[in-house]
Amino acid sequence: MSPHRATSAPRHDGKVLLVAEQGLQSAERMTPTQVDRKVADFWTGIGGAEFFQALTTRFYELVSQDDVLTPLFAVHDWNRHAARLYDHFRRIYGENDLTAAWDPKMHQAHAHFLITREQRLRWLALMKEAGTQLEAAEPHFTEFLTIMKIASGEMTAVSRGAALARGDRFHWDGTPA
Repeated sequence: MSPHRATSAPRHDGKVLLVAEQGLQSAERMTPTQVDRKVADFWTGIGGAEFFQALTTRFYELVSQDDVLTPLFAVHDWNRHAARLYDHFRRIYGENDLTAAWDPKMHQAHAHFLITREQRLRWLALMKEAGTQLEAAEPHFTEFLTIMKIASGEMTAVSRGAALARGDRFHWDGTPA
């Protein structure tokens, strides 16, 4: 094989952070098969596609009524936003495609505005409320919320990095200076 020939991407890098009964743990000592099994068990345990479709739909119903989060959305097509977030979760958990976590489109979408601490916390609260209303399966939903805390922190960092690149000034909590 030529050293310049493209190879297929691995399903995961073997160092994926997983949420386990003992808390957040690295998967670097797990085999790819064990990681795939853990993700598959999570997908099944939380309720699979049906759960994530219901969750994203309910979540955006809540967002559409929220004064803190609606200003972040230039287009208030909540069904479209729900479908995109569902597809993101389906790719990560249903297909075990962890490249979706670093999808440039996801990062670009969050780079157009400055996410404040209040908005991040509200996003997490509404995601939790949506799951609670749907009586999400435990402990899977708590694990999911832990992952969402990490992911929302990353998206907040993306938005703030882009704001700095634009020359925007802001306080530690993301509010404009």
